[in-house]
Amino acid sequence: MVNAPKRHDTATDTSRGRVLDYVVGSADPLTVAQIVAATELHANTVRSHLSLLVDMGRVESISERRTVPGRPKLLYRAVPEVTAHDPYRTLAAELAAGADAGRPGDTPGLAAGRRLARAQREKAGNPSTVTPDESIDLAIDGLEVLGFETSTDPLGDRLYLPVCPFLEMAREDRSICRVHHEMLTGFFGEIDAGVRVRRLDIFVKGDLCVVQLDRPDIRPAPAPAFAQVSTTEQE
Repeated sequence: MVNAPKRHDTATDTSRGRVLDYVVGSADPLTVAQIVAATELHANTVRSHLSLLVDMGRVESISERRTVPGRPKLLYRAVPEVTAHDPYRTLAAELAAGADAGRPGDTPGLAAGRRLARAQREKAGNPSTVTPDESIDLAIDGLEVLGFETSTDPLGDRLYLPVCPFLEMAREDRSICRVHHEMLTGFFGEIDAGVRVRRLDIFVKGDLCVVQLDRPDIRPAPAPAFAQVSTTEQE
């Protein structure tokens, strides 16, 4: 069984945000151990967030200055705010890193989703099996890496994405939505818990997007009225 993160609502700060806030608020560079102690997150989770924050240009890593023998520790400090946060850089980093995690014929989105799934399984201790509920919890936690705030319905067959860090880009070019659809498809395919992405409904109410899921353990809920809004369908 997976020791999966608890589901949380959209008012909850993301774990990546907690890591960034602590680093930004520190006057001195920090070790991973210090960040783990302050945020109460798993060390692997902290390392994963720090790696992405470095790719995003929000955090930089430096080597500890030592006056005694021994391997210097890696320290992390915030990059001055002159470098603006760029969510597109985050996505590009994920897609580039995902290239090595895919399978022959995978699109960059599918490959990035598989990489994200492997990282989530590793944080959960590489369990031999994952239940549908656990796979959805892992997906919610994984979506935080890209800056989404995510919640689910009581049945667990829908993911609600009320905050998209790529909103302006998505309004102009829906291909970014297809990339996210592919990433989620690759994620659930790699987790292999029987959960499948049926559809991604885009901008169903204001900026809200909804991921419709098929699960092997529950009967699909009736399609809501907003399902007729512009969607990306699984091929």
